[in-house]
Amino acid sequence: MNREVLLVSHGFQPHYELCVANGLAENGLSVTLPGSDRTLVGQLREGVSFVNLRGSQDEGRPRWRKAQGLLRYHLRLLLLALRHPRQPMVIIGMTSPEWLVGVVEVLLFRATGRKLALVVHNILPHDRHTPQMRRVYRRIYRIPSRLLVHTQVTRERLMLEFGIRPDKILLVPHGLNEAVARRTEDVACAKRRLGLDADRPVALFFGHVSPFKGVDLLLDALDHMPHVQLIVAGRCHTDEFGQRMRRRLSQLSAADRIRWFDGYVDDDRTAEVYSAAELVVLPYRHIDQSGVLMQALALGVPVAATRTGGFLEVVNPGNGVFIEELSPAGIARTVCAYFERGDRPTAAQVRATVGHLRWRYTVAPLVEWLRGRDPTQETEQASEAGASWQGDAQ
Repeated sequence: MNREVLLVSHGFQPHYELCVANGLAENGLSVTLPGSDRTLVGQLREGVSFVNLRGSQDEGRPRWRKAQGLLRYHLRLLLLALRHPRQPMVIIGMTSPEWLVGVVEVLLFRATGRKLALVVHNILPHDRHTPQMRRVYRRIYRIPSRLLVHTQVTRERLMLEFGIRPDKILLVPHGLNEAVARRTEDVACAKRRLGLDADRPVALFFGHVSPFKGVDLLLDALDHMPHVQLIVAGRCHTDEFGQRMRRRLSQLSAADRIRWFDGYVDDDRTAEVYSAAELVVLPYRHIDQSGVLMQALALGVPVAATRTGGFLEVVNPGNGVFIEELSPAGIARTVCAYFERGDRPTAAQVRATVGHLRWRYTVAPLVEWLRGRDPTQETEQASEAGASWQGDAQ
């Protein structure tokens, strides 16, 4: 049975938005995707209808124009939802202020009587683990018909910390980020393209430079691994931590200790830095699940990750190593030990460990729920779908 679904991202991560929409379409659903100028329209599968409701997300706009754009977007979204009151809605991204977008707006969506699901990427917003945020999200989590989580850890925390019933939670494993095409050039050529020494190992830190990601510890670790070349690709926030890290990254870059790509990293640059990297370092202090992890593994690059959150459910000896001590010395020991190994996995071997995590398989529980199937069967169906991936054409 075909089913239409309204997929709402609120401008959250174009790659994630693309992959979820395509995963649903590949399972035979008709998807309406209200997006923005950043939506990767050219990569959307047949069956996904794009509606540009949000328009520009240019960070350089004046504040009044940003506010005007957001107000217009949310009014348009409400009108779209009201025109299709029975169409199931899946919200895959949250924006601030949460009391308005997460409580008031979601209540309006729910009042139409539609099936409504919300993806819980993290229990609370990164670096905003405050009592106030906990109270707001306690209200948010009680509104949707279903909460979608990417890890068993998140599922258990929702039940334990927020009292959510088990039958309200769908476990939908985070899929691979396959939006960025793999480059065919070898690692040595990719290193030279970036001005790096082809004979020295290269580690990569990718994504926003935020406190919870432990990039400050990784930079401290450079003193313990002078032979390792480090690429940092991602922008700093404008807060005090971001400004401090910007100064430090600038100094290290000027001293030729790191290769830093500041600001928004487009897909071409993303492919370039991953092609040169032999290890992606994820020294996160906390996380539920990470799109960077899924992007690295999709591109065949092993990871060094801390034992936190969903990392424990994905990282294994075939695709990476764990950082056992979250300190500069501990990070350096892990990275150096990895580069000294003679049995490092190839790109093909890394990708083989996560083939079952392609979005067409991981969204199976959501697809079944949208089609009205018994939610108690969803976990078993997801496992069966994952087990069948090897028989699917690449």
